[in-house]
Amino acid sequence: MLLAGVAMIVGAQGPPPGSYGDRGLGMGGPMAGMVEFGGLMGGFGGKLVTGKPITANFKITRLETLDGGNSISNTSTGIFARATDGSIYRDLKFTSIGPWSASGKAQEFIYIRNVAKGMQYLVNVRKGTYRAFPIHEPNTSQSDKKSSSSSPNANIEIVSDNPNGTYLDPGTNTPYPVDDQKVKRTIPAEAIGNALPILIMSERWYSAALDVLLQETHTDPRFGATTYQLSNIGQSPAASLFIPDPSFTQVSGGWSGQAHRGESMQPPPPAPQN
Repeated sequence: MLLAGVAMIVGAQGPPPGSYGDRGLGMGGPMAGMVEFGGLMGGFGGKLVTGKPITANFKITRLETLDGGNSISNTSTGIFARATDGSIYRDLKFTSIGPWSASGKAQEFIYIRNVAKGMQYLVNVRKGTYRAFPIHEPNTSQSDKKSSSSSPNANIEIVSDNPNGTYLDPGTNTPYPVDDQKVKRTIPAEAIGNALPILIMSERWYSAALDVLLQETHTDPRFGATTYQLSNIGQSPAASLFIPDPSFTQVSGGWSGQAHRGESMQPPPPAPQN
């Protein structure tokens, strides 16, 4: 669950329109939407976007409908900022669910990609600590050549695109021109052991002017509905966002080390009962 959360905060913005292919939301899966929202598949931070500073609030909601009228709903919120030089800041607050719910303490992590310093930082706000590791740009030359049609069991996909769509900021009611793309993907019967075809629906609102994904929705009957949405969109983020809080303590271990498997990342113990 922690890795899924990190996936959501490490990305700069969603991939450009038309990038469903074999990746992310279109494929479904319990972690697919989370990974695609964060852009982890494209490397830490996603592509570098310069000259387009932005700040915004984001919300990620997931709803799973169960039998008997029961349902599971979770919401995570945060702040996204991008500096003129392409530096990235994402602050993500987890809903207190699973092992963390017993403690009554929500988790909050910040991902910072500081282009000028060539460094990335993963900050654990509740613990007041952070880890630092250098930026390494991935070699995507091979993965970029992949296509959804390359798989012998490729799903049936229908894409409709409206390049003249409009996104209304739910916080400020400001309209933004967007590319509104809808994807209907059908997994044929018996493709994965399913008796009947499975229909997966995705829609994304992408702003070329801001070079950022403003909203994306994904519905898969196997895993529920997930929505990512930006609001209160503004500009000129503070420079202080792109360095860890000076009062926090740097701890050892990079991304491949204790950052995701160390003892410090275990859920807190349950709160004592009154």
